[in-house]
Amino acid sequence: MINRDVFFTFRPTSRFMNKDIQQSKKNAILNAAIKVLTNKGYYSSTIDDIVKESKMSKGAIYHYYSSKKDVYLAVIEMWEEHTQALLAPAAQEESSADGIRTLFNLFKKQLKIDGSFFNCLPTLWAIARHDKDFKEAMQKVYNRFQKFIELIILKGIESKEFVNLRAENSKTSALSLILNFEGIFWFNIFHSKYVDAEKYIDEISNYILYAYTQEGKK
Repeated sequence: MINRDVFFTFRPTSRFMNKDIQQSKKNAILNAAIKVLTNKGYYSSTIDDIVKESKMSKGAIYHYYSSKKDVYLAVIEMWEEHTQALLAPAAQEESSADGIRTLFNLFKKQLKIDGSFFNCLPTLWAIARHDKDFKEAMQKVYNRFQKFIELIILKGIESKEFVNLRAENSKTSALSLILNFEGIFWFNIFHSKYVDAEKYIDEISNYILYAYTQEGKK
C-alpha cells in the first residue's frame, strides 16, 4: 500500500530542489555576463561570449533568457536584489550615523570580497543613456537606494543626531551620499596606486559624519 503522506510531502521538496538548481544556473549565466560586459562592453559582446564564459550551452541560456539584452537586464535585477540584501544590516542600526557607517563598511567588504559588478556599472549607465529599458531598470535601483538613504537621513534629523542637515534638503543629501558611494566603484575600476580604497572609504565616511554631526572623527 502506498503511503500517501510520504508521497505528497516528497513532491514539494523535489520541486524546491529543482528551483534551487535553476537559480544556480541563472546565477552562473549572470556572473558570466558581468565578466563579458566588463571586458567587451554591450555592443561588442554576444550570446556566444556568455556561453563561452559560463561554460553552458547556448540552448541552456536561451531557456532562461530570450536575448543578450534580456541577460543584461537580468544582471541589473540581480544587482537590485543584492543591494537590498546589502542594505538590510544598515536598516537595523538604531543610530543614523551608525547606519551610514555600516553602509560604507558593507560596500568596503563587498569590494574586498568581489568587486566585479562595480566594474560594469559605468557600462550599464552608458547603455541606459540610449536604451529606455535599461534606463528604467537602473533608475529603479537608484530610486530605491536614494529613498533608503533619505529615510536614514530624515531619522537622524528628527532625532537631532544630524544637526547640520535640514529635512527639506534630505533628497539632495541622499544624492550627495550616493555620489560618494560611487567613488568606491571608481576605485575598483582604476586601481589607484596613490590612494588605498579602504583608507578612502574610512576617511570619507568620517568626513561626512563629522559634517553631519560635528561629532565624527577628524
